[in-house]
Amino acid sequence: MHFAANAGTAFEVSGSRSPSVLHALRLTVLFIALASTPCLAEDANNAGAGPVASVSMDHTTFIPSEITVAPGTTVTWVNNEAMPHNVADLNKGFRSKILVKDDKFSFTFTTAGEYDYLCLIHPNMKGKVIVKPGAS
Repeated sequence: MHFAANAGTAFEVSGSRSPSVLHALRLTVLFIALASTPCLAEDANNAGAGPVASVSMDHTTFIPSEITVAPGTTVTWVNNEAMPHNVADLNKGFRSKILVKDDKFSFTFTTAGEYDYLCLIHPNMKGKVIVKPGAS
């Protein structure tokens, strides 16, 4: 395959495939590569079963600001206001995408410990998840 510039056209691709077919092939390869890449906003550990807890985002505050859960609990953060927010663990264990009004982000905590997090857009917006056996 080679590229040739003609006075009448910008660039033409010579060979067995037309430019539109090559463009479609490139887009397909790009889509497959992006679709198979893990995203930080998705939690691979979230099986959807087990205990659940919820934290809301309202008035630039996490409500409740501290929550204690048992290992295996899925915590869901919900943005209840028009202002965008996100949720990011200070130790980089989880991080949501930007959450607009009514968007949700869930993460399943499997290991006991304390997880301090904040909104990267509003660093004064902080919270903590404490994971300990026997918590309800």
